[in-house]
Amino acid sequence: MKKWIWGVAGAALIGAGLGACWYTGNEFDRQLAEQIVKLREQSGIELQWQQGRSDLWHRDGEARLIIGPDALAQLDGELSHGEPIVLAFKVEGVILPLYVKSQLLLDTEQGSLAPLLASQGLKEWRLELTSLTNLLTQGNQSKLNIGAFSLKHEQGKMTFEPLQADYSGDLVGNGHMTLNWAGMSLHETQGGADMMLADLNGSAELRDVDGSWLSPQSAMTLASFSLLQPQEGINVSLQRLTSHSRLEGEDADTLSNRYQIQLAALDMTNDTDSLALTDAKLDLEVKGLDLAGYQALQELSAQGNLDQQALLVALDQVLGRGLTLTLTDLSSRLNGEPASLTGQLTLASTTLANLAGQEDGMKALSGFFKLSLSEGMGEAVPQLAPMLVQLQQLGYLKAQQNNLKAELKLQEGKLTVNELPL
Repeated sequence: MKKWIWGVAGAALIGAGLGACWYTGNEFDRQLAEQIVKLREQSGIELQWQQGRSDLWHRDGEARLIIGPDALAQLDGELSHGEPIVLAFKVEGVILPLYVKSQLLLDTEQGSLAPLLASQGLKEWRLELTSLTNLLTQGNQSKLNIGAFSLKHEQGKMTFEPLQADYSGDLVGNGHMTLNWAGMSLHETQGGADMMLADLNGSAELRDVDGSWLSPQSAMTLASFSLLQPQEGINVSLQRLTSHSRLEGEDADTLSNRYQIQLAALDMTNDTDSLALTDAKLDLEVKGLDLAGYQALQELSAQGNLDQQALLVALDQVLGRGLTLTLTDLSSRLNGEPASLTGQLTLASTTLANLAGQEDGMKALSGFFKLSLSEGMGEAVPQLAPMLVQLQQLGYLKAQQNNLKAELKLQEGKLTVNELPL
């Protein structure tokens, strides 16, 4: 009796699993057809799907992504006259109850990149996207892996290090993304110029708000960057740059946005001057930002050919509400000597046309800032010395406790420094 019960239960489970796989496969086919249409309508990118093995457990095939002139123009107007870019992918899909596990692998022997990859001996190079999608809840986990490669030319060489990006969220775009990139390097043969970027890591929360992507939180860290141009005598070296941003709603119509940036060191030298920035910090917050205007600006920024009229309308919408900018910290050491600026700037309700007017535009702004420079700044940074001496003579900088200080006030369209009109 017990064996019979267990047999019936097992058969029921198997039947349910097979039914769920059948439903998942059909739902995959339906959603794929919808996404092909939506992609073409929204972006001008055409996705062609050639089905291969298709049964209860599999959905394999080949996909061709055709990025035409109109879609390329959104990236760069000059590309609108070029040939379409075609990317070919080999697709393997495994059907599970309610889930589809898929792998997209760039076909290096087909598409626009094939001749370049063949000439560079990169037929084994891998660009791979794997994902696990629940077609019922639209939940998705994806991983993008781009392998290392080098491109050589008579003018120089570029080396691209491995890149990995992970996404966890839904198919609409609400989720969390991380990026880890080992970096890249460029070498110019003729001029001997070198550029190197190392260890870029980032993360971002993504939210779809009325069709626009917003990022409530994001973070980025760059370990190092260097640029050497021997012919121009330029040498730039950056060490550990970090940034954080937080976007949140103040109420139903406004946002606040906070930016925090830290830089361990930035050294810049040429044939005549050198400047070293160390312990640089920025802490800036913008409050009262119009939500609809901000969303419109975000949408416009994603377009290659910017609609100037739409841009003016969006800017007027932001300016019409006004906003407040608070600079909690802007500081650094210049060749070892400290400098800092703090304060607040308020923009009253206005328009772009009024703001551009010399007198009326200034009346919309009010604020107060404090500037502090080390008294030894002129000696540490000789190129600033003449200007600092002149500002002291005019009273715009005052010596106080081994520092040079200034108080800047903006009110009723008039700017004063240490109570002196500017």
